[in-house]
Amino acid sequence: MLNITDVCNMALAHIAKGRISNIDEQSELARQCKLFYEPTRKELLRSYTWGFAKRVSKLAELSIESPYWSHVYAYPEKCLAVRKIFDADTGAMIRAGEQQQEEWDLYMASDNVLGIGCNIPAAWLEYTYDVDDVEMFSSDFLSAFTHMLAFNICVQLSGNSGLQQTQYQLAMAALQKAKYTTASEKKELPDYPSKYFDGRA
Repeated sequence: MLNITDVCNMALAHIAKGRISNIDEQSELARQCKLFYEPTRKELLRSYTWGFAKRVSKLAELSIESPYWSHVYAYPEKCLAVRKIFDADTGAMIRAGEQQQEEWDLYMASDNVLGIGCNIPAAWLEYTYDVDDVEMFSSDFLSAFTHMLAFNICVQLSGNSGLQQTQYQLAMAALQKAKYTTASEKKELPDYPSKYFDGRA
């Protein structure tokens, strides 16, 4: 089974810098891998709606009043990116995008409590979950991840900026392939409330 150390060793292999036995070992290779592993993983997870990291949950409403929103919900634990907010009964939906600030907003609802403000009652949330189990990653995502990690640690370990640029290009190509594969595995439903269809039946 793959683990964090395996991912780091793949990244190190991309830049021909040997292997580590454990990410917590006291070596420069391990220290650089540990420094960049989590930021790289989270950045790539946030970059797209990956099927293996997609989660849908009913939001927990907070007892907090807002002058802007009729409802304030708690930001889910381990949520890396909000994708859409919707009413499961009517099908009314708000997608993350250019108009999001007019329809919902993320803000500090109280001390150390991140909230989601919107006007949808009993709202559900589709979001990218903070998946840290390497075994859950798709093979295409794993490829992009190892090349991006190699890009981030390359100069510190090799001093080779040309090799670093190559790793970035390989990471971008793998990322595009991963996004294409993920997109081909899902079918988007029209963004119309279900009552619209019920009325035409």
